[in-house]
Amino acid sequence: MATLVDNTALGADALEALITRLGDPAWLAEERRAALRTYDATPFPTARDELWRYTQLERFAIDALDLVERPVDATVPERISMRITDSDAEGVMVLKGGDVVHADKRITEAGVVFTDLRTAVREHEDLVRKHLYGVVSAGHGKYAALNAAFWANGTFLYVPKDVEVELPLGAFTTGDRGGLSNGRTLIVVERNAKVTFLDEYTSEPFDDRLVNTGATEIVLGDGAKLRYVSLQNWSRNVVQLNTIRAHIGRDARLESLTVSLGGDAARAQVEVRMDGPGSESEMLGLYFADEGQHYNQYTVQHHAADHALSDLLFKGALRDASSAVYSGVIIVDPKAQKTDAYQTNRNLLLDSESNAVSIPQLEIKANDVKCSHGSTTGPVPEDQRFYLMSRGLPPEVAEHVLVTGFLYEVMSRVTLPKVAEYVERVVQAKLGVPGVREKL
Repeated sequence: MATLVDNTALGADALEALITRLGDPAWLAEERRAALRTYDATPFPTARDELWRYTQLERFAIDALDLVERPVDATVPERISMRITDSDAEGVMVLKGGDVVHADKRITEAGVVFTDLRTAVREHEDLVRKHLYGVVSAGHGKYAALNAAFWANGTFLYVPKDVEVELPLGAFTTGDRGGLSNGRTLIVVERNAKVTFLDEYTSEPFDDRLVNTGATEIVLGDGAKLRYVSLQNWSRNVVQLNTIRAHIGRDARLESLTVSLGGDAARAQVEVRMDGPGSESEMLGLYFADEGQHYNQYTVQHHAADHALSDLLFKGALRDASSAVYSGVIIVDPKAQKTDAYQTNRNLLLDSESNAVSIPQLEIKANDVKCSHGSTTGPVPEDQRFYLMSRGLPPEVAEHVLVTGFLYEVMSRVTLPKVAEYVERVVQAKLGVPGVREKL
């Protein structure tokens, strides 16, 4: 049984040094200190914890890692430069080791704030103070407490009421050295506002091991609409733990997509709370693991209000002795009558050494609801593979056709063509389609 060990470098002295370096206001410094106390008092998860039972915990160890304070250099990685060039975004930021190394903001809508979180604390303090830690707090687990105390920078997006941002906005988080890095995203979309945001994590290969923790807080006012994408394509020496939580107001809608393609291991914890009647959440997830990668997904669809809708579809493919864990729960509160909630997880195994664990769950406390859940895990049907190869397709092309066809159910619901095209190219590269890897 794996036992994780606290990092002795994550103490009060390290936190005070961070507070001084960042010049935090008094209220934020106190929030960080309280989060550190919570971190110290919270044990690491173990294999006996239901939410972590099948997780390869040793891959998420943080002992002996130093805090990443600055990047080695301020250049933008080539793969991110190519993504920016290919983007139709209205604003793009690149964060590296806690520093902003690129910012291109062409926002024309009045009142929209899109900046890094450090700058937002200085220039929009009242807004940040009102919402920071309100959705993802130190009480949401050991790694959430770590992030709440030691985050170095991140992204802040604010869209005032009745404003629609026509083109997407995007932030890239990257790294170029080993250690422990912590970033945070805060998105506030006021009443009847609308925006699309891409949160991407990627890097060029480097030598040492990097562990990245992330926390994304989403607040949607009544009638607000947000399309949110979290796309993880780190280099293979990186481990990520990301918590994404949203509070959704009356008649508001969140469309979220969580993609895991890179890194050595990654855990994505995606939770939505439907606080207002008529609120809606579409939760899509896609992952493709190879060469021993380990992906872990945990989701919550929490219906706290009546007449709300949530629909979840997570699909993944695995090969080369890789593993994946999906655990999800639909929670329906007693007052959340007329709930519609659906949860589906499907896994495709491309070899006999890979494995997937799927645990869908329901906790229903109301009596007038429509709820369903289900999962499937299985190998590629050999008759389908044989049929494609009998028509002249080489084995790697036949496998590509089968995998992309399997994942199409998710990709067909992604309303961002550039994102869909990029994910398709990464999948092709992992399947060994000639000439694709060079384009990433």
